[in-house]
Amino acid sequence: MRSRRRGPSTLRIPLLVVVLLMSACVDQRIVVTTPTPTPVRTSSPTVAPTPTASPTPTPTPSPTPLISARGLIVVREPLAHMRVKSPLTISGDASVFEANLIWQVTDTAGRVLAGGITTATAGAPARGTFTVTATYTDPPSDVIGFAEVFTRSPRDGNIDEIVRVPIILAGR
Repeated sequence: MRSRRRGPSTLRIPLLVVVLLMSACVDQRIVVTTPTPTPVRTSSPTVAPTPTASPTPTPTPSPTPLISARGLIVVREPLAHMRVKSPLTISGDASVFEANLIWQVTDTAGRVLAGGITTATAGAPARGTFTVTATYTDPPSDVIGFAEVFTRSPRDGNIDEIVRVPIILAGR
């Protein structure tokens, strides 16, 4: 058996392949940078800036009443985040079964400070108005509370529609 002798030609091919692969991986782009020209001042007359019109003030948005999920109860007073004292007027309109509404004033712990039942001027499908006066003992200092107006389901007694207005119960 003859032994193969590796000569220069057998080494050249793999070496040539490696060199070609390496040269293909090298970024061969030429980057030429040119200096940015410096702006030159000319002695042309300066132009005075034109006055801009002052913006017109946007009107303060008017507070909006709060509406229940299906739109059946609307509380127009008090408005959200109002600072209130006893006696508190709660008013709005509703289109509810037999015009019956339940109202209450609560604190953040859920304690009912005042509550009752009222009747709107018309029952569903008509829309009637309601107004109640809630009398409660003002807290010693300002606290967050809620004015709530809601209906209960005649089937199971669960709350059916509710409007929960966040208010600030003003301290004494």
